[in-house]
Amino acid sequence: MAVISQKVCVIGEFSVGKTSLVRRYVPGLFSDEYKATLGVNCYNHRGQYLHPATGESRTMDLVLWDVEGGRQKSSMLNSYLIGSAGALLVGDATRPDTIDAIDHYYGLLEAVIPGRPKVLALNKIDLVDGSPAIAQTVAMAQAKARALGLRVVQTSASRGNQVPELFGGLASDILRARD
Repeated sequence: MAVISQKVCVIGEFSVGKTSLVRRYVPGLFSDEYKATLGVNCYNHRGQYLHPATGESRTMDLVLWDVEGGRQKSSMLNSYLIGSAGALLVGDATRPDTIDAIDHYYGLLEAVIPGRPKVLALNKIDLVDGSPAIAQTVAMAQAKARALGLRVVQTSASRGNQVPELFGGLASDILRARD
């Protein structure tokens, strides 16, 4: 069977851990040194993913576009989104403002790639210390995901928690959407 190649954009505010999630998934690395992405960085990951309807395993190349954070001109972000089979929206569990911004990114995704699979990654969950403010941010992200019809996955790029499940789940959603 032929290898399927699918573009996936990873978007969200600055410093939410987009690059860290991608680098944890693709080469399996993590660095706590912060370097802002300028423009877009592309990564390729070949993996076996299950088609949720048939249970069949398919080989797929995920071409991951790690897009610069922040609300740059919509026209620039739109140009990155064109042709995506799906997207990861990333928020930071310790910063409520990054969850508020999900509406903005979701709106752009729906304008450019309507109906394509999207997942909300609530990253830095390892930093949750039980404080009421953090618990409130997690609850806020879960409510926003429900309102937008998104699945939310609580991740930790530093520890690797739920990272394979995040990308694998999105890949399976993309396979379902192709049929």
